[in-house]
Amino acid sequence: GNEVSQESLLLHGPFARKPKRIRTAFSPSQLLRLERAFEKNHYVVGAERKQLASSLSLSETQVKVWFQNRRTKYKRQKLEEEGPDSDQKKKGSHHINRWRLATKQSSGEDIDVTSND
Repeated sequence: GNEVSQESLLLHGPFARKPKRIRTAFSPSQLLRLERAFEKNHYVVGAERKQLASSLSLSETQVKVWFQNRRTKYKRQKLEEEGPDSDQKKKGSHHINRWRLATKQSSGEDIDVTSND
C-alpha cells in the first residue's frame, strides 16, 4: 500500500490551492479608524500602513485590501453622484459615442442596434 488517493493529491500536491481565506469582519472601531485614514489619504503605504495595521491588530494585507475596496466604493459613489442620466453611467454609451466619432454620425440620430441591416 503505497497508493496516494486523488483527493490527497489535490489537498497536498504541488499545485494544491491555499484554503479559502475567511472574510475579515472589521469591528466598528476599526472601521472608524480606517475611514478616518481614508478621508486624509486614499492610499496608505509603507511605514504608515504598517503602523495602522499594528494599531488596529490587523495584517498589512488586510489594511491594503480594505483600502483597495474602499477606493472602488469611492469611485462607484462618485459615478452615482453624477446622476443616472450621465453618459458614463449608461452602460456601453462610450462605445456608441466612439462609433459616432469614427463614422462621423451626428449624435442627433438614434442608432437602431436591433435591426439586422
